[in-house]
Amino acid sequence: MRRSRAGAVALAAAAALAAAAVGCGGSAEAAEPVATTEVTMAKSYRFDPERIEIQAGRTVTWTNDDNFTHTVRIDGRADHEVEPGDSVSITFDQPGTYHYVCRLHRHDMDGEVIVR
Repeated sequence: MRRSRAGAVALAAAAALAAAAVGCGGSAEAAEPVATTEVTMAKSYRFDPERIEIQAGRTVTWTNDDNFTHTVRIDGRADHEVEPGDSVSITFDQPGTYHYVCRLHRHDMDGEVIVR
């Protein structure tokens, strides 16, 4: 059976799109939580790691290693604006799961802090 050139091009394009989608950072739900209190705002508009796990009473520090200003907003609380090279630290006293987002880049930058 012979494939047409147009069919082969369409198949190649679909494969490239699928590969690109897998390579883009997935949702916070897809990543396993990492036991750390340090989150980096890495270049490419992402938090690294997206999901972290800590003990109640610990402080998490977000550091902006990107060239652009980002924010950290946790579950609708006030934004913490973080300029390039700066950081913000937030203490989590109560167990629970806290969603966080960069208000400026919410489509690409979000994650969770799981407090035990």
